[in-house]
Amino acid sequence: MYKFVIFCAFIALVGSYPQQFATKKFKFGIEYDGSLPMKGGSDRYRHRNNYDPFFVTVTTSSKSGFVISYIEVTATTDVDGDVQFNLMRGQTGSRSLVFQLVSNQSEFLSYSYLVYGIKEEEYKKLANIITIPMKNFSNRLRYNSFSIFILIILCCKYILS
Repeated sequence: MYKFVIFCAFIALVGSYPQQFATKKFKFGIEYDGSLPMKGGSDRYRHRNNYDPFFVTVTTSSKSGFVISYIEVTATTDVDGDVQFNLMRGQTGSRSLVFQLVSNQSEFLSYSYLVYGIKEEEYKKLANIITIPMKNFSNRLRYNSFSIFILIILCCKYILS
């Protein structure tokens, strides 16, 4: 009798195990103060052979008189799945973008996107501003690198002695 109870408990445990999801967020472009949401969409695709890559290509455009400043994309797959975001055509300041999501090792791909735009005249003003490149350096980066270097030396000393 107890074997039957343990068997039923095992079946209930396996059957009630929740499916886990992984969500990745991608953002392309520059967020300006005057950016307004232009267009968005979402969809869900089922993929039968989850070992082959699965490609979804989306074309989006802005309203008339506006250009695209940035796009936000959220993609959800199985916890073991992998998603890559590729911009196929277009750039910041254009009227249309074509992006591609590549899903691998997942049974499904669910995505949503929202395109933000700015008036074309404002973008032309912002595009003419000269930017000064910044150095990729900070004191914190130097401190962290030094700390990691000291930690590696201490570990090597401990292992060799």
